[in-house]
Amino acid sequence: MIKVISGHGGPGGSTVAFNNLVNLFNKNGMEACLYTHTKWEGINCEWKNVSECRLDEDDVCIYHYSNITERPKVKKLILSCHETTIFPLKEHSSMVWDSLHYVSESQKEWQGVDGVVIPNIVTKYNKKDKDRKVAGVIGSIDRNKRSHLSIERALKDGHDDIRLYGAITDGQYFQKEILPLLDNKVSYRGIFSDMQEVYDVVTDVYHSPVLETFNLVKPECMYAGVEYHGHEGNDTKAEYWDDDKVYEAWKNLIST
Repeated sequence: MIKVISGHGGPGGSTVAFNNLVNLFNKNGMEACLYTHTKWEGINCEWKNVSECRLDEDDVCIYHYSNITERPKVKKLILSCHETTIFPLKEHSSMVWDSLHYVSESQKEWQGVDGVVIPNIVTKYNKKDKDRKVAGVIGSIDRNKRSHLSIERALKDGHDDIRLYGAITDGQYFQKEILPLLDNKVSYRGIFSDMQEVYDVVTDVYHSPVLETFNLVKPECMYAGVEYHGHEGNDTKAEYWDDDKVYEAWKNLIST
């Protein structure tokens, strides 16, 4: 069995990525389950609380955002790293793994530790016609995402309905940089577990992160027929693969 253990189970790119990966494994007949401490309502794959996870010798263990310093008795141990600054691998030199997975080439270069790059699965949202312009700022709200800069860019482009979607991961940043910008043109809409509801409304998305390991918003906008407004220097060397290619790459990583 493939057991995916993540130290983060709340809303965010890594949770979406592992949810999609577990669904992909199960769809292709490879039994898999996601284990986290909490279950965000956006998780729709096979899931159990991490306290229920028991590793067996025949298991493949994919772990994320956790410190495993002693190799468990499993068939294969894979560290799946989705971070840069908040989880620098060189500062976790005591960690163990058989294989190391990254989501983009730029992330691998930043970490400076050799590993295999397999992009995340991109959810292909449906297109929908809209009768009015609505700008969206999508993603966690913090200093790295620079949500305030996205708002300012949308206002400069003439938008009068700007909606923020995502978890507030830095309360001080939200109070200092975002609250003063909220008015009759700018509103905070919270966290959506089904992003189709968001892409059904927005016509333009503004995205201004300092650093991204895998820009999931950009291809989502492409499939949803939404205009994507990135920011100079914030794009990644990310590739976007179809589901079959992602599956074959993971199957190869697990078996070698």
